[in-house]
Amino acid sequence: MAASGLIGRMADLLWALLRARQFTTHDSWPRERLLAYQRACFLRLVRHAQVFSPFYADLYRGIEIDGALNVTRLPVVTKRLLMEHFETVVTDARLRRAELERHLSVAREDETYLSHYRVVATAGTSGLRGIFVYDRDAWRTVLANTIRWQRFTGITPRLPNRVRICTIGADSPIHVTNRIPLSVNVGLFRLRHIAATERISNQVAALNALQPHALLPYPSIAALLAREQIAGRLAIRPQVVATHSELLTPEMSRLIEQAWGRVPYNHYGLTEEPHVGTDCSAHAGFHLFEDTCMLEVVNDEHQPLPDGVMGTRYLLTNLYNRTLPLIRYEVTDMLCRAAERCECGRPFALLQGIVGRAEDLLRLQRVDGTGEVAVAPMLISLAIESFPTVHEYAAEHDTEGIHIRLVVPNADERPRIVSELRERLHADIARQGAVAPAITLSVVEALDRSAQRMGKLNVVERRRAAGAVEVAS
Repeated sequence: MAASGLIGRMADLLWALLRARQFTTHDSWPRERLLAYQRACFLRLVRHAQVFSPFYADLYRGIEIDGALNVTRLPVVTKRLLMEHFETVVTDARLRRAELERHLSVAREDETYLSHYRVVATAGTSGLRGIFVYDRDAWRTVLANTIRWQRFTGITPRLPNRVRICTIGADSPIHVTNRIPLSVNVGLFRLRHIAATERISNQVAALNALQPHALLPYPSIAALLAREQIAGRLAIRPQVVATHSELLTPEMSRLIEQAWGRVPYNHYGLTEEPHVGTDCSAHAGFHLFEDTCMLEVVNDEHQPLPDGVMGTRYLLTNLYNRTLPLIRYEVTDMLCRAAERCECGRPFALLQGIVGRAEDLLRLQRVDGTGEVAVAPMLISLAIESFPTVHEYAAEHDTEGIHIRLVVPNADERPRIVSELRERLHADIARQGAVAPAITLSVVEALDRSAQRMGKLNVVERRRAAGAVEVAS
């Protein structure tokens, strides 16, 4: 990258370090002060959107935006709605979706658009690709939250012996798990990013050479690497293991702790808001970064739910992105907020019980024939993970049943696992009061992560209808 690009990234990181220090002071705020700060940020964002975004000006027509505003009066927005009206949603009329797509098609490093914007995209696995734009100040907040996440896990810069960090994520800078490492890689840390689509043997070789102090992979990759460590092919001693971007299941966590003697930290973020929250050393749940985002847990009708109740979706407001405002933006992840605060004393609400996406629920016929039972995809994960010799798996479900692919290196184990797993799933589904559908089990040598460039592995998901068009990323 040109020297001017490096200087720009260094300036961004310097501002991010200062902002992260400011965020640290929020750890000691009373909760009332934190919520008042969040409310003030929310109102400023809504007023800004109403003035500078034609889309929001029309959407909020007739709604008085003042200190007494009831948040629930503002309409819910979806990714599809925002992408269809992209040019009127953004607050800079120069931002045209077709031009941004061209910019993304040639992105190789941490390039900016119009010397001011970072552009990233979702993988499009739901059939709808999303493009999200951050101006320079908003991206500095993203980086400040990255530093805050690192501090939660105990990672802090040090010189002259720099902390060695290995991140494992997407293979393209259009995705945040690749773009953020590119932005922060200016020499403060000794940082290596590995694409999740790389062969595990190549990842092992790179890690053995780097000997990272901190390992930041997808959970499914972490579980594979943990097995390599237990088998003796990988020999690293990370002081911190922090996972991100996928669901961390109990078995994945157990493997990580067995391999490295470390309870993994876990991080929750989206392309639309890269840092929703992270856990601390108490590992009691995700601390929601309520000074940079607002989250409303709701049901299918977008009605708010009390703490401790699992929602089928939530409404996200990114409080600092003034270029592409996301206000009461629907996310179909199922989660709940804890009623209690963490023992660490921070004032942030805790997120607990993230169990997957609402569209991945299994809807099965009741035994008594009176309707359907909604079954969380975690039921399948827990059943499969009760067999320790299954190294990887992926499951899909559709109207024809449940289709599971298993990676079982020990060939002698395969017949028993296939038989017993089918029995376990039938029994677990019956306990939910549902009729088990057809269950197809197959053993494969490996799972392909290269189908989409994020390299993520959605362990249980709904199979898309035949003929649906996948939007390439």
